[in-house]
Amino acid sequence: MSAEESSSGPTLIPVALLVTLTCVLMLTIAAPPDPYAVPADGPDDGMSLLQRAARAEDEVAYTGVRRISSAEHGGRMDLRVVNRPGEGLLLAQLGEEEQGLFVSSSQALDSLDARMLAMLRDIYAVTDTGRTEFRGREAYLVETLRADDSVAGRFWVDTETDLLIGRTIYERGEEEAISTRLVDLELGGDSWPEHMSADEPWGEVLDAVELDELRSQGWHIPEHLDWDLRLIDARSTHHGDHMVVHSVYSDGLSQISVFTQRGRLGTAHTATLQNGYVGTDTDGPDISPQHDMIFGGDTGQYQSMWQANGFVYTVLADAPAELAASAVNALPEPETPGFWARVQRGLSRWGIL
Repeated sequence: MSAEESSSGPTLIPVALLVTLTCVLMLTIAAPPDPYAVPADGPDDGMSLLQRAARAEDEVAYTGVRRISSAEHGGRMDLRVVNRPGEGLLLAQLGEEEQGLFVSSSQALDSLDARMLAMLRDIYAVTDTGRTEFRGREAYLVETLRADDSVAGRFWVDTETDLLIGRTIYERGEEEAISTRLVDLELGGDSWPEHMSADEPWGEVLDAVELDELRSQGWHIPEHLDWDLRLIDARSTHHGDHMVVHSVYSDGLSQISVFTQRGRLGTAHTATLQNGYVGTDTDGPDISPQHDMIFGGDTGQYQSMWQANGFVYTVLADAPAELAASAVNALPEPETPGFWARVQRGLSRWGIL
């Protein structure tokens, strides 16, 4: 056989390469997009609408009712809202306005805080889907999408006032979790209770240097709790002689508050204080066996408390159950049952207790 004839015949190399390329192509086609990829691809053309809504809170005086409901528990809470630009926001359970909470604009961490908007932009694709009708009012609809194009949240922005009049957070399977509606909207803030005055902001803001110093001393204050939960605010105060650190984490849709202090739970405290909350199923949704379970209220609020490594952790979450669970699991695991009882017995033998 000549060299020319040899070169013109089929060989195994191109066939093997073709098979390899085919397999790679098939795997690429079969693999679904990762819903947890950050950031999700998208033009973020809905951000300008949400920024307008954020500005409207500083420009439009109004009264109304903020209705918060949980699809999972079927619960609902109605809050009277009075907004006076430049002064602050009054929130009170409907019918109990005299016991309201006045939040000054400088300390508010609401759904359209600048830090929350930054998290939305960094984590999700924020899409303007056009005009729609929402509870009898014309509104712009903004959707936040994960990397697999599933809907994580929806915002409705009133076309007349630019106020945020609706928001819904969805579980990762797109089941509705928590919704907030602004109803009975009236422009103007005439119903402001004149006796109300703003409380002092909770604690002192911790800067990056102070946070690093605390971390070097053993405090667990990570920049991320989970793929989509990032530190947006950290403050400290003192309870007696003990420092308490309040860290706020968010994905732009939900908020997770973590309170940390040195010490241990007293014998009168259970690992998780129920306080009328209903426990999740055994071990909770995606809760590690060490945590046992978290407890949830009827409006999508969850709480858990435990001790670990010389610190007590308390988590309060306005979030879907799955996200609350991921936040709890990202923190140090609770000590094994009976740990402190064994420590106390040992110290007693040495005459320390």
